[in-house]
Amino acid sequence: MKKLAILFFLFIFVITFSNTIIYEFKAYFFNNNWVDEKTLKDLSFSFVKNDKIFMAHGNDLLIGKNGNITINFNQTYENAYKIEDGILFLDAAFLAKYLKLKKLELENGSSIYYDFLPELIRVDFQNNHLKLYFTSEITSDFIEFKIIDKDLLIYVSPVKGTPIVFGKIDFERTTNGFIFYVLSNNLKPTPILTFQNSMANIEIKYSASESKEIKDGIVWERKIENFDNQKFLVNYLHIDPEKAEIIPIISTKGIGTREDLRTMIKNSNCIAGINANYFDPSTNIPIDLVIKDGKILSDKFGLRPAFIITYNNDVFIKRILVELDVFLDDLLFLVKGVNTNAKGEVLLYSEEYALSIPYDSDKNYFLIQNNQIVDKNYYKTVPENSFILAISKKYDKYLQNIEIGSKVSFSLNTNFSYPIKHAVAAGPLLIENGNPIEDADTEKLSYGNGIAFSKTSRTIVAITKDNKVDFLIIEGYNNTPGMNYDMAVDFLLQKGYYAAMMLDGGGSSAMVVGQNVVNQDGEIQRGIPVGIGIK
Repeated sequence: MKKLAILFFLFIFVITFSNTIIYEFKAYFFNNNWVDEKTLKDLSFSFVKNDKIFMAHGNDLLIGKNGNITINFNQTYENAYKIEDGILFLDAAFLAKYLKLKKLELENGSSIYYDFLPELIRVDFQNNHLKLYFTSEITSDFIEFKIIDKDLLIYVSPVKGTPIVFGKIDFERTTNGFIFYVLSNNLKPTPILTFQNSMANIEIKYSASESKEIKDGIVWERKIENFDNQKFLVNYLHIDPEKAEIIPIISTKGIGTREDLRTMIKNSNCIAGINANYFDPSTNIPIDLVIKDGKILSDKFGLRPAFIITYNNDVFIKRILVELDVFLDDLLFLVKGVNTNAKGEVLLYSEEYALSIPYDSDKNYFLIQNNQIVDKNYYKTVPENSFILAISKKYDKYLQNIEIGSKVSFSLNTNFSYPIKHAVAAGPLLIENGNPIEDADTEKLSYGNGIAFSKTSRTIVAITKDNKVDFLIIEGYNNTPGMNYDMAVDFLLQKGYYAAMMLDGGGSSAMVVGQNVVNQDGEIQRGIPVGIGIK
């Protein structure tokens, strides 16, 4: 009777999942009905984007124009692709037809496209770890958790197979898969799902919360939070900036590259951290302000909020204006871009910039070392301990007396009251002075791609009334969606925060403690260019 009661509750809620492709024993997931270009590359598509789209896959040539795709100059498919923000997307139905994939629609509304359904071949349950071995990779769409009272139900579908079972665990077959039961526990279970190739590992923890002091001034805490009639898995890093150092960290290979947050934290001699800025996925260049030790590494983007640390270890979340000026002897120029491939009359590149500096015949190039010009030739990359300054030739009449040996200085001007040691900017802004912001509706609309309105994983930095800092990763619990802007504001106000802002979220959301990813899936979904580390 107990199992029947659990099964009854299993189908009460409808949850939105990402869609999945299973192809040649590999698993890929995507949102909505469009497959993004990163997934296409993983599926062995190569492509060039111009006025037309030219794609190659195996021996096939696919040519796209105006949303339509023609395969091998023969059959044409309408509305088969689109370009959004420079990113190529293929229609999932077209891709499935092209790859000869079958489609299975799940009751929760998501779809699985596959060449062969995975088979469950082995089950191993011991030491509160349930390991499921399949003939191919799977995604989290195949596994659903339900907790009724203190019992855990694990629903695995759609899969086939007759698995060998090691360890003692109750299970039964269903039409499309299996249900595993972990019953009669004294403590409430928390399943943590991770994947390793074709094996799914479910670690079962038996408490609603846990915490650990990493060092004096840094405490990590994980809690299942009940809010707005939903459950959320929230990871916190509670930080005293008087006892711990908070710093921006960038990819070891430099700006314009991405890296696993664990690697960034290790190489920066930090012990914990989170992801930070948004970034352009086509160039991996961070979007918005990054200042480290007073040095600007990425320039400001509009009036978005920034998390700021002063030289006195005071912390702020503010919308600020930032202007970088450069003096060549007595000549003043306003820098229009820092470490960017964007166009501008005056651009500055530091040694942290890992990409090739764009060459422009209409610009003068100056190599700066030790606050003076040492060369006036173009450099493809920035030498160590140097800057490259590119200035439009429209200013040549003012630059006639600028020679090798001319003095160079930089001035970082802001409307902020104190000198800035560290800063990262992202948004949206959530709370200031302990209240919701007055222009919340405008703030939500100023971020594209539905960032404020979608329910997804969130990375948040918040400040308490006593000048402490909390980093939060808020995720949906057991495959439920995360929070949107309004929910996050209400949740943080309930917690009593004085100021708060979002950082990049969704697939970028990550918190690392030591070298462990403490997010629910325990995995880094994608590399990032900028994080925030704690020492």
